[in-house]
Amino acid sequence: MKLGKLSLVAVLALGTSAFAIDNVKVNGEAKLWYQTSEFSGQGAGATTSQDFFDHNTNSVAEVKLSVGATADLLQNLSAGVKMTALTTLGLENNLVGAVPAAKFTSAGTSAGAAQLDDQSWVEEAYLAYTMGKTTAKIGRQALSTPLAFTENWNVVDNTFEAAVLLNNDLPDTTLVGAWVGKHNGVGLLQPTAGRGTTVAYSGDFSTFATDGAYAFAAVNKSIPNTTLQAWYYDVVQVADAYWLQADAKVMDMVNVGVQYAGMDPKLASSGTSDRSTDVLAVKAAVDVAGVNLYAAYSTVGAGTLGFANVATGDKSSVYTALGSVYMDGEIAAAPDTDTWKIGASTKMVPGVSLSASYAQAETGSNGGTAGAIAGASTLNTDFTAWDVIANTKVGPLDVTAIYTQFDKDVKATDTTDKTTDTLRIIASLKF
Repeated sequence: MKLGKLSLVAVLALGTSAFAIDNVKVNGEAKLWYQTSEFSGQGAGATTSQDFFDHNTNSVAEVKLSVGATADLLQNLSAGVKMTALTTLGLENNLVGAVPAAKFTSAGTSAGAAQLDDQSWVEEAYLAYTMGKTTAKIGRQALSTPLAFTENWNVVDNTFEAAVLLNNDLPDTTLVGAWVGKHNGVGLLQPTAGRGTTVAYSGDFSTFATDGAYAFAAVNKSIPNTTLQAWYYDVVQVADAYWLQADAKVMDMVNVGVQYAGMDPKLASSGTSDRSTDVLAVKAAVDVAGVNLYAAYSTVGAGTLGFANVATGDKSSVYTALGSVYMDGEIAAAPDTDTWKIGASTKMVPGVSLSASYAQAETGSNGGTAGAIAGASTLNTDFTAWDVIANTKVGPLDVTAIYTQFDKDVKATDTTDKTTDTLRIIASLKF
């Protein structure tokens, strides 16, 4: 069993033999990530002169190579390590004008010309020990929790330095306890410019939030075809938060889900701007003639902090943000925002997985106060987005093509309205 992200599916599968690895296993990935965009609208300003495939900052590309290994050290004790290297291969001198990741420091400031240099770091380095139905995993690792998680949409993934404890003694229940001390993401309480770049320059690890964070959870499957989750977070000196979620399959036909979460900030420096926020989201999905159809809706209350990934300020676990390019945590999970989304996916075309979605979001005035932080969208603004995604294999390569159109309509004025069309191509070779 490969030691990878502690997804909820993996959490539920953990038992007495979790993380039992025979001998040494080596794995890796080479990935080429390319994106190009064009802009239109009065708010685009000078960017109206940028078209698809221009060698400007509207076209970005980078290449990653990661190699990892896992091994048994002693009985019930295993270890894992992964090294990651990032390079432009000189593409910025020929095809593109910028890179998609690792271009901001951990403080959220630009790395300048250095972002085009070759970079490398240790992405994972951990020990895992199992005793009975309890597993402890300590060190640098990927995480998957509703409010702090590893994102894999970009050319490189963010990771954490954490201690995670999992226990399966209770029937159909996994208990989770975690301490997160450091991470290499960029976004929490950082300038907006730092978001969307996933990993800090050179994969630099820094203190998570201000003094780390604690997380506790219970994941239960006692009810047939139903998964219940309850999470509590204490992000020291930043916020207390909780996340409740139920997902079920009804009559073996319809998948339904509901999420409710709350965020209570405790940012001493922000004074009266500390306002609690909550989010309610629902979804439903059904398979019809080989096509999966789904719909989701979310509403986030006014407040200081949104529900984007606190490690990056970018993606979100809220149903309406899942799988979106632009309509993600910075918008759908921002305070005072209502979002709805519909979509479909199918594998009816041999060798190809196809999906498409359409989403609309409306962000209000956030109570008439200053804008929220940590994943906030523009106030009093309407957003719409189309996403069309195709996945296939070309020989040994996994290839993903994404086309999206994203519109921003500021209600008070049209001087910042903007339409962005984006084409993204990702080619990955896993070994």
